[in-house]
Amino acid sequence: MAGLDPVEVREELSRLLNLLSNLGLSEYEARAYVALIALRGGSANDVAGISKVPRTSIYKVMRGLEARDLVGHSEGKPMTFFVKSLEQVEDQIISDVREGFAILKRVEGLLSEGGTPQLVYTIAGRERIMEKIGETIDGSRSTLFLSSPEMKVLRLEHGERFKDAIDRGVEVTLVMGPFIKAPECSQAIRKEGLMVTDLVVDGEMTLIATPDLEICGFIDNPFITRHLLSILSSNLE
Repeated sequence: MAGLDPVEVREELSRLLNLLSNLGLSEYEARAYVALIALRGGSANDVAGISKVPRTSIYKVMRGLEARDLVGHSEGKPMTFFVKSLEQVEDQIISDVREGFAILKRVEGLLSEGGTPQLVYTIAGRERIMEKIGETIDGSRSTLFLSSPEMKVLRLEHGERFKDAIDRGVEVTLVMGPFIKAPECSQAIRKEGLMVTDLVVDGEMTLIATPDLEICGFIDNPFITRHLLSILSSNLE
């Protein structure tokens, strides 16, 4: 940002943080990531000092960035963090976007399966989406598949619902980041780089939410649900 005045620097930084937020990073993760790029590597305390992320949270934030494969670390005292190749990160993001559009293209036209238009319902607002997820878990009868970068939040909010689902015989499969404590479930799968929340219940209903759980869409078409579940499952192999 050389050559920019302080106001322009703040505006550029704000746009950059918003962009990283749209890619699924929390505010602390975005600030720490930008700071580490500016430092070209450093200790957690170095990053905390530049990013203004609380020192009590900085190691958790850095581990979150590692789970997204954005940064790495070298052992030592203190531990030193470094940014993965920005070119590789760019290629991965482009690849993920292309994969998303490839899925959309495969699904295109399926909404009118059998000649009957199917509705995709949308919900806005984190509180309403959390309520919808809770209602969907409560309504599950046989299988529940949930993949989310926000599993900690979902565990705290719906932990008892997962337990209740298992108690009534539902097979509960949960996909989450490497360092997240799993709620009670039938199967816990660890995967890095999760970007969106996918919930599939009984092979009949699908819900997909943005990384911040502020917008979601859901559909109760079994044909599309099974199609999307097969894609999600293949991505875990």
